[in-house]
Amino acid sequence: MQIGSEKASSLDLLSAVVASLSDGYGLDYGTGDAFVENRLLIAVLSIVIVVLVGCVAIFFIWRSSGRKPAEPPKPLVVKTQMDTEEDQGKKKVTVFFGTQTRTAERFAKALAEEAKARYPNAIFKLVDIDEYATEDDEYEENLKKESLALFFLATYGDGEPTDNAARFYKWFTEGKERGTWLENLQFGVFSLGNQKYEHFNKVWHDEIVAVVVDELLHEQGTKHIVQVGLGDDDQGIEDDFSAWRELLWPELDKLLQDENETGRDALYKDN
Repeated sequence: MQIGSEKASSLDLLSAVVASLSDGYGLDYGTGDAFVENRLLIAVLSIVIVVLVGCVAIFFIWRSSGRKPAEPPKPLVVKTQMDTEEDQGKKKVTVFFGTQTRTAERFAKALAEEAKARYPNAIFKLVDIDEYATEDDEYEENLKKESLALFFLATYGDGEPTDNAARFYKWFTEGKERGTWLENLQFGVFSLGNQKYEHFNKVWHDEIVAVVVDELLHEQGTKHIVQVGLGDDDQGIEDDFSAWRELLWPELDKLLQDENETGRDALYKDN
């Protein structure tokens, strides 16, 4: 090592330290040189690793700076009649379904979709009857706002109401005396069941449809727009639904079709 005008490098200093340690501990110079070389290699590798980590960090910072912050998902908003100005003045039809195996829901959806094409100036809203009201008292409040409703109500087991319709059924049949409170409501009902049930369509036909709807609801001011449809899954429920639907269209024509749509409807039927 040179001592003079030249400044000693860090490697020279490290060699001097190793040499002195070698003398003190009886190590030969070959061992000291190997130690210095290994330390140097470790230092180089450490610098390389630090540089790589720094580059990766800079890369991710650059990538993240170019992205917009993630926005929380927007809540699903159910479209109502008052949501848009173009819905103002349109007639509203609420299509309820109570289902266990989704057949009633499928029929309700099929009818609502076809009705939207037939009556562009009307709004058809598909509603799970259990979600129509969070509290029982809301059933009465909400039903008072309805003017035209279609019910697709299934039975299962031995003619029991479906799980999603049981709460409505209990409220509707065991509720208080309400007097005339549904004078603005017109409705139709299609019931889905199986004649093998001990009480074929008993819940929705004998009790709700025949007694409650035909008698109690008539006393409360409601009006049928079509006779009750009885779907028998044991015979041919699809045919039963088709036959009831053909009875329904002429009645909906009277309620939902404008006069200038008569020609368009004839063309629709021809097609």
